[in-house]
This record gives sequence, C-alpha cells and structure tokens, in this order.
Amino acid sequence: MIAVQTNVKVLYVEDEPGARDMLTRLLKRRIRDVKVAKNGQEALELFMAFRPDIVITDIKMPFLNGLELIRHIRAIDEHVQIIITTAYDDNDFFIRAIEYGVNHFILKPIDHEKFLQSLQHSIYQRQLELELEKQKQYTRTIIDFQENLICILNEERLLDCNLSFQRFFGKEQMEQLRAGRTHVCDYFLHEPGYFYMKGERRWIRPLIDRTIPFLKVKLMCNRGEEHVFLVKATSFPDEQESYLVVFTDITALEEESKRNEFLATKDPLTKTFNRLKFDEFFTREIQRAKRYKHTFSIILFDIDHFKKVNDTYGHDVGDAVLVRMCEAISNRLRDCDIFARWGGEEFIILAPATSRTGAYRLAESLRHLVETVHFPKVGHITCSFGVCEYEQGMTKEQMVKRADEALYEAKREGRNRVVVNE
Repeated sequence: MIAVQTNVKVLYVEDEPGARDMLTRLLKRRIRDVKVAKNGQEALELFMAFRPDIVITDIKMPFLNGLELIRHIRAIDEHVQIIITTAYDDNDFFIRAIEYGVNHFILKPIDHEKFLQSLQHSIYQRQLELELEKQKQYTRTIIDFQENLICILNEERLLDCNLSFQRFFGKEQMEQLRAGRTHVCDYFLHEPGYFYMKGERRWIRPLIDRTIPFLKVKLMCNRGEEHVFLVKATSFPDEQESYLVVFTDITALEEESKRNEFLATKDPLTKTFNRLKFDEFFTREIQRAKRYKHTFSIILFDIDHFKKVNDTYGHDVGDAVLVRMCEAISNRLRDCDIFARWGGEEFIILAPATSRTGAYRLAESLRHLVETVHFPKVGHITCSFGVCEYEQGMTKEQMVKRADEALYEAKREGRNRVVVNE
C-alpha cells in the first residue's frame, strides 16, 4: 500500500471518461496533488504549468496522441517519470515508447496491483533523483563556502599547505609531514567504502591522469574527530611532479546520506522495513536457499478488527497501536529476522534457516505476546498469522500467496490463531 504522498505531483491523461474517473479516484487516495487531462493537448498545457514528477498517460487520444505528448515532454524534462496505460500490444509501439524514455507500461484493462507497484517504483525513483540533486547542491555549497584543506604535495613529502590543513592535522603530525617521515595517505582510515592505500605514495596519480575524478577518504583530525573528504588533485603546468590537492569536507553530507538511506528503507511510522526493502531481503534469501539448499519461512499477519480500532478511537490511536505492537514484536525477534510492514495493519516476517515448525512456534509466541500487551485506550488486541516454508523452486509470489491463504484460513477459523500452509 502506498502511503499518501504530499510531495509528489502527478499528471494523469485519459480521454475515456469511465477509465479516467476510476483511476483518478485510485490516484487521489494515494497522491495529494493530482491533475487530470482529457486529451494530449490539454495535458501538454497542464504539464508546462504544473511540472509534475510523474506523468500517467493513455496512448490513443484526440488532438495529440500519447507518444507525441511524451516526445514533447521529453524535450522539456528528461527526468520526469512516465507511465503508459495502453491497449496496444505490438513491438513497434514498445520500441518507439522506449526510445521516448517511457519508464513503465501498463496494459489495459488495468491491473490495479501492478499499476500501484509501477506508481510506487516511479515515486521511489523520482525521490531518489530529487535526493541526489539535493546532495549535489549540498556538495556545491560545501565546496563554495567551507574552508577546504589545501596542500601542495609531491610523491615524497608535503611542500606547502593552508591554515585549515595545519589546524586539522595539528603541530605534531605537521612536523612529521613536513620532514617527509609520513605522507598524507598514511592518515587515511581503513574502513569499507573509503579509499585506502597505506604506504603507497603514488595514490594521487589516478587523480592527475583523470583515471578517476575524485577519491573519498576518511581522516582523523588531531582532536580525534573523524571527517570524510572528497579529494581532487591537479598538477602544475610547469611542475609535473608537484600537485595541488584539495580536500573538501563532506562529513555532514555523508551523515545526511546515511540518514536518507535509513529513511528510504524504513516505514516512517513503525520503523520496520518497508515493502521495497523487504523485497530485496526476500530475493536474496531465495537465491541463498536455491544455492545452498537451505530453508526459510515467512510469516504474514495482521491485526484483527483493526478498522474497528480506527473507527472507535481515531487514527492517531490506531497508529499508536501499530507502533507499540511493532516495538514488542521487534524485541522478540532474532537479529537475523526481517520484519516489515506489508501494508496498512498487515506485516510480514522473514525467518532465515527456519522450518514451518519453527516458524509456527515463533508465530504462536508472537500471537501470545500481542494478546498480552496492553494498549492505551484500546486495551488488548489480537492478530492472525499465516505461515509458509520455502520449498525448492518456489517464487516470492508463490510464498506470499500461500502465506496469505493461511492467514485467510486463520481469519475464517475465528481469528487470533496461527495457520501453517501445508
């Protein structure tokens, strides 16, 4: 399920009234800012004024057909996400659409689940692009305004440097550098994701040769604080053995990037993994199970009569119930278990190296746990669980379907129980 998007703008184009009304309602339940056009010409005018993040368009339309509309849009904006809804099913059409940079194809009649998956992917891609652009702006700001560490090096020693460089390394390390007893690369910290080349003083050469545009390194200043830098270098025109090296501090940007990476993988309310990240773990676990003949299980569950909680106490209380329940369950799970929000009040757990018997025991313990937790205002709630163990050759979709069938059976048998798909 897509949470309501307040920072995404969507333009939807469809000339057929019935299809337009149906999909418009679906969109407006999930996207706050939606504009609708009845034909290609109207859509192009709206695009110019509205500048949406995502365009969803039919192909066969009066005045200006969908492919012509897309061609005009791509001339204006290369990054906008484009989803086509069409009854066409021929290779020439798809080749032309791909040439125009279409991101997703949805064949009519529209499968709402597939459509929402495509929409979610487009939202995610657009947000990544915006975040990347934001980070680029941060980098430019840092380069323009921060006091960079600037030094002149040859392959043997430090020749000169600015005050920021001296303050960063401190008196003792500066003496070592100036005397040639140490080199700048000797202070690079050896950590994954950062450039490291201990004792190799030709580390600048790839920057000078333009083999790579920059290096990302981590250094510790004389006060014991770790900083991350982007390193660029150039040689002097008449002195090919001397290099001007600039260290641009991107520590704040790196921390922001890691925070954004965290947010991109988590459900903002419950802090469990989101569906997109869970799918990555799920794919990896199936590949591992195929390769090593291991087994694992998934547990799909939801809260019984949760709509009644929202209707009786309001969505704020309902949200508090979700948060409290997820905290309790997270504390009970193993470190290797993957816990994610599947949608609404429905959640999923991936339990590595766990048979259906072990998964049943885990689900039963969680069922009992939830049943005993006291929730403010609401009191007590219950959950129903469906369990499926991986069998060789199964796909993700098949596992989820079986777990969902087991969950449905648990509901049908009276709720607050665990059912294992056999």
